[in-house]
Amino acid sequence: MPSDAARTYPSELPVLSLRQTVVFPLTLQPLAVNRPLSVDAVNRALSGDRLIFLALQIDDNDDPEPDDLRTIGTIGAIRQMAKMPTGAIHIIVEGLQRAKADVVTKQNASLRATVRPLPETAVRTIEVEAHLRRLRELIDRALSLSSGLSQELRGLVAGIDDPLRLVYLLASLLDLKADDKQHILEDDSLTPKLEAVAAALSREIALLEMKNKIESTAQQEMTDAQKEYYLRQQLKAIQEELGEGEKTEIQEVRTRIAEAKLPESIGKVVGREVDRLERMTPASPEYQMIRTYIDWVLDVPWSTTTEDRLDPAAARDVLDQDHYDLDKVKSASSSTWPCRS
Repeated sequence: MPSDAARTYPSELPVLSLRQTVVFPLTLQPLAVNRPLSVDAVNRALSGDRLIFLALQIDDNDDPEPDDLRTIGTIGAIRQMAKMPTGAIHIIVEGLQRAKADVVTKQNASLRATVRPLPETAVRTIEVEAHLRRLRELIDRALSLSSGLSQELRGLVAGIDDPLRLVYLLASLLDLKADDKQHILEDDSLTPKLEAVAAALSREIALLEMKNKIESTAQQEMTDAQKEYYLRQQLKAIQEELGEGEKTEIQEVRTRIAEAKLPESIGKVVGREVDRLERMTPASPEYQMIRTYIDWVLDVPWSTTTEDRLDPAAARDVLDQDHYDLDKVKSASSSTWPCRS
């Protein structure tokens, strides 16, 4: 069989319009197809040589027109197809070659395009080799940081010697916007493709490093709090076992509540807060807030009463003692203060 570079393709192919997805040459891509326009394109391809032209939509229109499609896309072959009970179709497409749609037409809810291949060559220059070495180092770094990535990916990438295939494989795996993927597909030179993928991979590594740092910090804080709570529980158990007379902090608070003789409604609220306090670790920020609230409530003299002294003469004597020898000032102020009529 001829290679993909030397293979000839039909000049007219059914068009599968893609929303927020780019299919690259030399890669496999699973797709869910459910729009009538897309289902028709798949059926037309399956009834023939299984070839289809895959193009990115400019917008998310459910019924795209020819002008809504990017002209540069990928010629692909449908390798697998499965029909869902809902009427949708799941397919696996193999990207074969980059191509350009010179003319796109729409007839009876069916898109077809006159396409011509855009062959790509990968010249192994020193610059390309340097980019490839950097890519492999970035891949190793990303795999070491992410536990969710399969280690099989390392062997898969290591076994790819074609720089163009490696670029397209990484571009399909990385979390890139559809427009960024389309730029990689449209670029005619290999070096900008390598640079774009390396930049995306570097961003992914930075995100993984930040994520791991945040998780490590959170785990350490949780571990310290758990350790402190465990030690406090052990200390409490030891004190109870030894019969030591020293009261714990919670016991002291409960004793103060009993002695304060709080009103029934207040006592219920404070008791509920003490129960919450007992379940918390002192390292919790809310612990100190609740403790401060309980101390404030207990400082209020709920059960302390004093006899009222309603004696104006005695009050005058006290005020005169606090403001001694101000009679002249008061008299002068009253004589000079303007009167209102």
